[in-house]
Parts: sequence; C-alpha cells; structure tokens
Amino acid sequence: MDQGPRGPRRGRPRPHPARPRDPPRRGDRGRAHRAGARVNGPAGAPEGRLAGRLAGRLVALGVTGSIAAYKAPELVRLLQAEGADVVALLSPSATRFVAPLTLAALTRHTVEDDVLALLPDGRIGHIVAADTADAVVVAPATAHWLAAMATGLAGDVVTATCLATAAPVVVAPAMDGEMYSHPATAANVRRLREDFGYTVVDPEAGPLASGSTGVGRLASLPTIIDAVVAAVSGRPIRAPDPTMRPPAAPLPREADLTGRHVLVTAGGTV
Repeated sequence: MDQGPRGPRRGRPRPHPARPRDPPRRGDRGRAHRAGARVNGPAGAPEGRLAGRLAGRLVALGVTGSIAAYKAPELVRLLQAEGADVVALLSPSATRFVAPLTLAALTRHTVEDDVLALLPDGRIGHIVAADTADAVVVAPATAHWLAAMATGLAGDVVTATCLATAAPVVVAPAMDGEMYSHPATAANVRRLREDFGYTVVDPEAGPLASGSTGVGRLASLPTIIDAVVAAVSGRPIRAPDPTMRPPAAPLPREADLTGRHVLVTAGGTV
C-alpha cells in the first residue's frame, strides 16, 4: 500500500521501472563477429553478413565519370544489404564525382583508382580484384568507357579489371540521350553483349543532367542488383583466400556512445 501525502492510499501497486538492457559484453561481440555477423551494417540490412541473395560473394564495383556516380555509395549499401562484400574501382574521371575516401569508408577496403598501383605486398591491385571477385559491376558506365572496353583498351583500373577477370560482368550505362542513341554507342553495347557475354542493364527514360529528356538515365539500383544476382546465379562462390584479399575489418562498437541514440541534422528541414 502506497503512502500518499494524506495517508495510506489504496489502489494497484505502482509498476517497477523498466530495467535497462545490459550492454553487450566484449566477448559476445567478438563471438558474433567470428560467426559472420554484420557489424555496423546499413539500416535495414540483415543481421548476418551471410544473409541475402549475394551471401558470401565479393563484388568489384567499377565507377566511371558520369554524374550518376553520386549513386555509387547507395549501390554499395544495397549490395552489402544482399550479403556481398564490395571493393570499389574508380576511373580517373570518377574521382571528380565521388571521393575515394567515401567508398573506402563504406566498403572498408582500399579503393583501386590507379591502374599502375601496387598493393603493399607488391601485387597488382586490379589483378587481385579481377582474380577474387565473384562479379564485376560497372555502374555508371560512360560512353567513353563503353568505347574503350569494346576495343580492349585498358587505360584505367575499371577496364583493366574487366579485361583480366573470368567473373561475370554487369554494365549499367548512363549518359545523355543523344550520346546513348548514337550508332557508335549502340555498336559498342552490342559488342559487349554479343562478343563479350556481358550483361548490359539498359538505361531508363526520364530527365537527364543536360536538362533534356530521353533514354540515358542510370537504371534503378534495385534493377542493377537483380542483374548482379542473376549473373552469379548457379556459379560457385569463389573460395576465400586470405593471401589474396584480407576480409574487411569491423568498425569498433565499444565506445563512449554505445547505447545512445543520436540525431544528426545537416541544416534546415523545412
């Protein structure tokens, strides 16, 4: 019976305050990581890294110099949400649209953006990517990149990786409508499809960066994801080889803000 300010008070007992949840122990976190659990994954992603249609796959994502390159970070997240490990490859012009640091932070792998660069152990970076990837995805692919790839040029890390890999290649073009409808571009796309066996995800119609409207917009990201899933379907997962590419290190979770909810604003929302 509670004691109110005027004496004993009858009624239902007051509920006990909810007991706060105990923070995860460091040992438990380590066991979860060793079991393959995703640490700090994207919102809405499955808890386990091995969950999803691309479970256990390594996807090499090539980005070329189109305005649609700004969608690359979101494409990385969607690939990860499907269970894939992602390594990013940037052409020189792509670095003017998306920073290598952005993709390095999201993928937790060094970004390959120099065709002549060597790994710390002396191996060639794009050859390692070509040898270990289960699929190579080029999104967005510019008209220039399509022409270079169709003729077998290897002037950037994206074309060099595609030339060196035996994995399926998925290409998603993005450019101005007049450029995409040009006979030269059409011939290059046809060559990639028919002679190289690449999967080409056709661009969509809509407003373009030039202000005009036409066919040339990058296909929707879920459409690209579906094409990647179809490309690797039925293929065995390449056995992980730690000497080829070490797994991405998890970000630390035991920190001063563990268990806190933080609201971040980047300015006015009205």
